[in-house]
Amino acid sequence: MKKKYNKKKKPSRIALLSLASLLVVLVIAVILLYTKHKMEYEAYPPAKPPEVPLKEIPKDAYIKKDYKTEEVIPGVTKDHGVYKVAIIIDDLGYNNGNAEELLKIDAPLTFSIFPHGPYSKSLAQKAHTMGRDVMLHLPMEPYEYPQKNPGNGALLLDMDNEKLLKKLEANIRSVPFIKGVNNHMGSKFTEDKQKMRVILNELEKRDLFFLDSRTSKNTVGYSIAKEMGIKVAERNIFLDNDQDLKSINAQIYKLAKLSLKNGSAIGIGHPHPATIKALEQMIPELKAKGIEVVPVSQLVK
Repeated sequence: MKKKYNKKKKPSRIALLSLASLLVVLVIAVILLYTKHKMEYEAYPPAKPPEVPLKEIPKDAYIKKDYKTEEVIPGVTKDHGVYKVAIIIDDLGYNNGNAEELLKIDAPLTFSIFPHGPYSKSLAQKAHTMGRDVMLHLPMEPYEYPQKNPGNGALLLDMDNEKLLKKLEANIRSVPFIKGVNNHMGSKFTEDKQKMRVILNELEKRDLFFLDSRTSKNTVGYSIAKEMGIKVAERNIFLDNDQDLKSINAQIYKLAKLSLKNGSAIGIGHPHPATIKALEQMIPELKAKGIEVVPVSQLVK
């Protein structure tokens, strides 16, 4: 009896074609899915993280690259107490309009008034009534005299002591309510020890302080007043030698920084329109930073 062997059936042609077709369909499907995903990615890329907006800079912020004083005044901590600045306005008594604008500023500016000006007495009266310190802006001889004239009531080096004291007396009478005196010009006069002793001695008798405007680097006014035990202070910064608003703002920043360093500082300005505008802009900022504007009488020692 013969054994039967099962022969393996070969795959039919139809089955092979079906398998090939299936593979083609799968490949096409994969290609289509890849293409669709790529198109969707390009059309809708991943969202960027939200940008943090920059802090808005105030429109009136002062920025000037030419000045090192452009940095913000650092805030004051309670541990350091109150910092003080005194701002003296010189050359008053001749332009009443500018003086009126200065009186409107909400700060105790110090008014230093020329003797014998058309508005000297009336301005002194009004400033005193409004609680402002009043000073005599005392004309003294400069090096450029007589080409540069210090004005009415000037003290000159060729005057003897009697004439100097008579001039000083008349100048003091012309400006009521004064608490002290500072020099107008006087680059030459304030370098003369003997003449300055005469003037300072008389101020001491009248209980008036002296503020040295420091119109000369060689002035002896401050040192002699200290030596004599007279109440005295000295100017730290002139605010408006350059009558440009941004420049004056920069000088006020310097004054503020000096007060933060030393506890107090004294600046001198003049009744120029740009100076008035700068003070209107900067004084609120000083107050916000804890820097107090005070009458100069608070800073004399």
